[in-house]
Amino acid sequence: MEVALSQLQLDVENPRFGGKVDRVRSQDEVLEHIVDTFGVDDLLSSLSVNGYFEAEPLVVRKVGNELIVAEGNRRLAACLMLTGDNRARRVDDKAEKFRVEWEKHGRPRLDPVPVIVFEGEDAKRGLLSYLGVRHISASRSWDSFAKAAWVADVVEQHGLPVADIAIMIGDQHKTIERLLQGYYLIRQLIDSGDFRPNDSIRGGRGSVTDYPFSWVYTMLGYEATKRYLGLEGVATAPEPLSEDGRRKGAVLMSAMFGDRKTGRNSSVDDSRQLGRLASLLVNPETLTMVEQGKTVEEIEAATQPINDKLRLGIEQVRAALRDMTSRMDETQIEREIAAALIGPASAVSSLSASLLRKLQEAAVGANQNAP
Repeated sequence: MEVALSQLQLDVENPRFGGKVDRVRSQDEVLEHIVDTFGVDDLLSSLSVNGYFEAEPLVVRKVGNELIVAEGNRRLAACLMLTGDNRARRVDDKAEKFRVEWEKHGRPRLDPVPVIVFEGEDAKRGLLSYLGVRHISASRSWDSFAKAAWVADVVEQHGLPVADIAIMIGDQHKTIERLLQGYYLIRQLIDSGDFRPNDSIRGGRGSVTDYPFSWVYTMLGYEATKRYLGLEGVATAPEPLSEDGRRKGAVLMSAMFGDRKTGRNSSVDDSRQLGRLASLLVNPETLTMVEQGKTVEEIEAATQPINDKLRLGIEQVRAALRDMTSRMDETQIEREIAAALIGPASAVSSLSASLLRKLQEAAVGANQNAP
């Protein structure tokens, strides 16, 4: 089946729009958002030379008399830009050079385009299954927030239980459940004012660029995080946090993302430290340090048992000194550098002597106290 471009509507509620869905309402705003956020240059280049490939139909849902593109909004946007559709007027300058190429190659066919239409209640589940398999669990996946927004929409608008969605798209690792938990949690914190995305120091990618949403649902995969937030055994719901849980959620968001408004830095360097951060939330001593804005590494260093600190620290210092001594045997250093480092080296020597003395005293004391 083929349909004229003029009859096709861009999807205002596209899951890939993430948290920006309320800001884009008209067709020209949707198209501009697609171009600015996701880019279409690759499609403009291909379409201007080859035209539209019949083997890649747009997937459309029929709502009343409207044909809304559920899959292929970037392709539709590129076609509208090349053909000079009025909906593309905001980005006309970005299409100009590609339109020249399109003319040069004899205006390869772009209108009408092939489509697959899903219509009626019987087809609704088929479309949901198609999009879920294609973008949640397959290779052409959306980013994590777009996935979560899609799952929330399916649950809220279509009444499908999370378990049914998981079966429908072949999710065997509870990814769907964690995505939805993360989506509801962050939405509640934003709506209540306990988290302001614009204040996040850590940026995100894809649908949400203010903060890395993937960190939220990753953290919810740790039992320590659920225990801290009071979510153990709590069913997935639009407002999962109690009043105390919201306060703790605000602490967690600041610890993960930092807070530009208060000047607080993130407690983690990257996502690989999230598990370590989670473990710090359930110990009163380390939690206090998290609340004070200390980093994971600072907290772990401050709370490391003295036996481990001595054993590991002495070995690290010895290795560093051995390396520097060996390098000096091989390389002549500048006189000025050597003179400048005598003082610091002397201080290191004094500290080393002090540490040795304390270790000897501890060893003697241990022997005297032995039975």
